[in-house]
Amino acid sequence: MTKRKSFITTLAAAVLLAVGVGACTDEESDLGIGLVDPSTFFEGEHFTLYPDAAWSKIEDTLRTSNYSAGVVGTLDDPVFGRVSSVIYTQIALPSNASSINFDEVVIDSVVLTLEKSQLYPDTAATYNLRFEVRQLAEVLSSDSVYYSTSELPVDESTLFFDSVLSVGPYDTLVRMKLDGSIRQVLSTTASAEGFIEHTKGLRIKVTDGVGMMGVNFASAKTCLTAYYHYGTAGSSGSYTFLMGAGASHFTQFVHNYSGTAVAGADSVGGANRLYLEALGGFAVHIGFDRDIKAFHAAHPTAVVQYAELLLPLAPEANSMTPDLILAMTPNALVGWAGVADLTEAYTIAGYDGTYDSDNNRYRLRIPRHVQQGLRNNADAGMLLLLEARRHVALSTVFYGIADTATSPKIRIIYSE
Repeated sequence: MTKRKSFITTLAAAVLLAVGVGACTDEESDLGIGLVDPSTFFEGEHFTLYPDAAWSKIEDTLRTSNYSAGVVGTLDDPVFGRVSSVIYTQIALPSNASSINFDEVVIDSVVLTLEKSQLYPDTAATYNLRFEVRQLAEVLSSDSVYYSTSELPVDESTLFFDSVLSVGPYDTLVRMKLDGSIRQVLSTTASAEGFIEHTKGLRIKVTDGVGMMGVNFASAKTCLTAYYHYGTAGSSGSYTFLMGAGASHFTQFVHNYSGTAVAGADSVGGANRLYLEALGGFAVHIGFDRDIKAFHAAHPTAVVQYAELLLPLAPEANSMTPDLILAMTPNALVGWAGVADLTEAYTIAGYDGTYDSDNNRYRLRIPRHVQQGLRNNADAGMLLLLEARRHVALSTVFYGIADTATSPKIRIIYSE
């Protein structure tokens, strides 16, 4: 059976025509397209594939160095326990400066500024967080790759900031006036590279208070500013050092799963629950090899018209649902790469890894992935990850695979 547009396609076209001549001035329009379930574009036989293997495993090789967004603070979650995020960053000269001469200036004050992106777990709440800023004891290298488990030692004799700040939904910048002892760190003459070697870098963490704050590293407002003057009556000015954009940085995530269902395990079987967690937490591995082979044996010439992976949420899943779930598949060159369907230029919004609130589940369209499995008579399996998991502190829980009534599944429409 060939692929044919359904009745609802005609209906959508009629709706577009009814909006009037003014809507026809654009060459293309997405009006109403999000209201159409993509599976209605296809006619054919329906079949459901169920997984035969699934588990949750900690993502312990998550690279976090030099991404444009980060997060700092601590969260408590009844499912995933406690997680803390710590920022490590260089202090760098502006990109147009090859050197600095601060030996002759008098530094009056130094202010560290972070541009806030979002608050967790409640974006509308105000959090009282105790920030601490210390100097690193060794250089944060521009040539090194850092991961979510990476850690650098600090100079315990330094304490540039240690105070509680109130951060709310309407705050855009968080400013910390640093202790005067940082002046001796910045008062030097050096090349751009030498300055990084001299200053080593900073560690920024929250030592008290529950809540996390997203940080925009791509913003020029995330920086370190020194206010200075020359001599007793000399001119004054300010100098902005880079942190984030233009400076190497990374985030470290520390998990404590004590008292949770996943405590003491790097990997958890997926019979009852599948755990998907941000910030270097749990990723989901899932495979459909048994049903792919059985379906291929029964329908060796089947052509997949449509396929979607359905992931029903368990009752304990957080009510704040992550924006997007990614599906990866094994790749000989890079380890894991996006499933083949991620390379397609789909235009219908709402079904590529996003939350389906009407049915309390996530949906991912994967027809090419399923067709490849049938062609190879084997399922390579998928790795499910949260997009923006390096800085968005949201997680979720799916039903496990033991009960087909609630299990994740792949719904396919095919022809022969």
